[in-house]
Amino acid sequence: MSGTREGPVDFSVPYLRTKLLKPARDIRSILRWGYPKYATIRFVADHSQLSIEERNILTRIIMSPDRVVSRVNKKVACTGIENKDILLDGYNVLLSVDSLLKKEPMWFCDDGYIRDTRYYFSKSKHAEDIEEALDAILKFISEAHAKSVIFLLDAQISRSGELAGFIRYKMKEHGIPGEARTSKTVDFELKADGRDPEKSLIVATSDGIVIDSVLQVLDIPACLMEKMGIEPVRLY
Repeated sequence: MSGTREGPVDFSVPYLRTKLLKPARDIRSILRWGYPKYATIRFVADHSQLSIEERNILTRIIMSPDRVVSRVNKKVACTGIENKDILLDGYNVLLSVDSLLKKEPMWFCDDGYIRDTRYYFSKSKHAEDIEEALDAILKFISEAHAKSVIFLLDAQISRSGELAGFIRYKMKEHGIPGEARTSKTVDFELKADGRDPEKSLIVATSDGIVIDSVLQVLDIPACLMEKMGIEPVRLY
């Protein structure tokens, strides 16, 4: 990639924030003129000689202005799920909360949602050793008095069926009604059910494509961070 810096990259939060603050501001300024997001990020990143990982962080965090207002307006308050049915994007939420508990950087994105960037620093996601993350999610859902929760897991990911069974066991342990199951079309189901006004489901996810298609969204990592008194990293 033209302009990409080679060599080892410092992934410490203070370094990344200092390094990316000005490029982030430049990108936002250009986007306000209506230029396309990805071309703009590439242009600024080339000029700043950013690494692939640094570019991916900016891509994850920065949103086009036309997306921001719509997504923010769909966000449900952490205290607003009492007696509500939750449809949970399984791996998306579990791995984000796992990153939070492992003290990975959690970024406040332009659309108001919390996202981690650990995915971009490895070849694949590994849904291993996530019991602590699952317990944290279920404790939050229980204490918020949600009516029910459905965990959807990607069937294509190894051992998803086994994980679904474990989640069902833990849900019973926490006294939470609902189910956990695998699907080959998780995104399709999240979008289809989440935009059905008759079902009135709150979708728990940070996936922007899903957020754009549904009516109500819950940001569980943000809720847990608020409860734990943890501030996200902000590029402002």
